[in-house]
Amino acid sequence: MMWRFRLSLLPVLGLLAACASPYRPPVVVRDSATFPGIAGIVAIAGARPVDVILVHGMCTHDTAWAERQIDRIAGIVEAHAPAPAVADVTLAAPARIAVVERTRRLAGGTVRFHALVWSPLTAGLKHRLDFDMTGAPTDCTGAGECKPKRAWLNGYVKDNLLNDCLSDAVIYEGASHVAIRDAMIETLAHVIDNDPDSEAPLVIVAESLGSKMLFDALSAMLESWQPQTRALGQQAARRLGLLFMAGNQLPILGLAEQSAGQRAIPVQDALQHFLELRRRQPNRRTEALQRLAVVALTDPNDLLSYRLLPARYAAPDVAVADVLVSNDKTWLGLIENPMTAHLDYLANPDVGTLIACGYPSEGACR
Repeated sequence: MMWRFRLSLLPVLGLLAACASPYRPPVVVRDSATFPGIAGIVAIAGARPVDVILVHGMCTHDTAWAERQIDRIAGIVEAHAPAPAVADVTLAAPARIAVVERTRRLAGGTVRFHALVWSPLTAGLKHRLDFDMTGAPTDCTGAGECKPKRAWLNGYVKDNLLNDCLSDAVIYEGASHVAIRDAMIETLAHVIDNDPDSEAPLVIVAESLGSKMLFDALSAMLESWQPQTRALGQQAARRLGLLFMAGNQLPILGLAEQSAGQRAIPVQDALQHFLELRRRQPNRRTEALQRLAVVALTDPNDLLSYRLLPARYAAPDVAVADVLVSNDKTWLGLIENPMTAHLDYLANPDVGTLIACGYPSEGACR
């Protein structure tokens, strides 16, 4: 009987053996630049505080997401570079975008977190897809609501990845683009203008669509005809020293701004445009922040994301790193959960460590 029991375990053991996370630990792609983490920026800042702006990507998020991510990042920094922690929570909604703010003592300095939650801007339009959400199948030949039978996996991907997530990108690239961009401008201006230290270093952690929204808003601020808005955009560009992009979508989103004509001249994507505008601004950056570190974090199984390709962005004032990570397990070499692959970058402890300590790990981190 014992040998039969052991034989019955073989398929289970085989399944477990076939479960892998190929990019845990992360792989830094060849020729990528080194980059600091938050702990390193704190060390550079000295007595000045460090501001960290978090921007979520596609799919519905709320203020609980903001609080959770601040706690995660702060917790990892604290674990690697301990310091007494002081938390201060405030909420503001200057432009229909919620801002969750917390101040922490981390790595021997002060870090001010500002998490931007823009999901309310697209929620109303996304509800128009509710009629197609998966539910208990009904007899579509009779009276009443038609709910066609849908396979479980297909229903899961349709309801979440398409109806709730990809719809955000469609909305942003369509008729609502200017309104959403302007709301992001107003929110960024509010955060920057309320900062008591106009020279404090700035770190940005943006996910998927949030990266493009952020670059579009910052570029528009730098090109604004309103002196106050332009000045705040210049301040943000001057202070920005470290940028993390999780789940980069610029290559596919940029197609919406390209012409299909054979002789069309390639148009700069949102990041290239921002970097070009940034170079034209009066440079009052500290020596330690002369080069902007841009880090792209990509799970190869993330269906909605693309590597950044450093050659497109690297310049004397920009250092680019591509990092491959695994946000979940790959089962039988066939599939990784498409939702966790795209949504769980900031829940990935390896990503958290890179954001906290950089590559190679900062001396401030243990």
